[in-house]
Amino acid sequence: MECRLGMTQHRGRSRRIMAAILLAGLAAFALPGLAPSTAGAATVHRDELIPLYDNANPVDWKTACSQSNGSHGGSYIIADPFQGKGPGSGPVQPWSNVITNCYRYGRASVIGYVWTNYGSGGTASIPAIEQQINEWYAYYPRRIAGIFFDGVSDTVPGTTTSNKAFYQTLASYVHTHEGNNDEVVFNFGANPGSGWMLSSRDTKNADIVVTFEGSYNDAGYNPYTAWTQASWESAYPANDFAALIYDAPDATACSSLSLQHLGYVYVGTWYDTLPPFWNQFLSTC
Repeated sequence: MECRLGMTQHRGRSRRIMAAILLAGLAAFALPGLAPSTAGAATVHRDELIPLYDNANPVDWKTACSQSNGSHGGSYIIADPFQGKGPGSGPVQPWSNVITNCYRYGRASVIGYVWTNYGSGGTASIPAIEQQINEWYAYYPRRIAGIFFDGVSDTVPGTTTSNKAFYQTLASYVHTHEGNNDEVVFNFGANPGSGWMLSSRDTKNADIVVTFEGSYNDAGYNPYTAWTQASWESAYPANDFAALIYDAPDATACSSLSLQHLGYVYVGTWYDTLPPFWNQFLSTC
């Protein structure tokens, strides 16, 4: 069984650049004062980016894999067996079972979690991260459709050192080593300062950029209710962007998400279980 991504789903990154150029040109004629979030109103589809961290519960995985809205190109489920430590020291049978079973439904692909520590380790940490990438594909052969890089930022925290080359190196490693199963997701968790992760040549680009990760409305936890998209994001297709919302009491966030320039979304309570309002999330987001 091959990953569905490798067979049919991978989006052409060269088309992304052309679309960005076209949209940027159109944006020049936009009315002044138009709110960035309004761009999302024209989005024709929205899939899910589902974090199931530290959760190999077969019921949750079957639910997510069989019910996600994969008809628009494919949703993604993020596997993280060891709470932020990536693939670990070897394959884990319960995880192998749920990942393999996921592809039975043809709705979602599975991507592996890798922590990058905001580029703090510099180039010296790249070999260790690349080793984790290799391990994901080795431990779960023909089942991993890409890598979710967590802890991404424009610069090394506390410095002005750019992380551009650091993350382009990681994106290139996945894109050049993994054939079509090479989806690259960068989790910034907030709006990046610019689109450098989308504007280079194909191999260096991310495929999805998480521009918001935080609570729905918890003060001090980056609440979604206080978030506004950066204006530069409207120059790229909505399918390049994702938002992950936790601590949500229900699927209320979906009403505002529908107006955002986002191709992938998640609204839940936390990442170790699907929310009790899962069906409402699917139907309204």
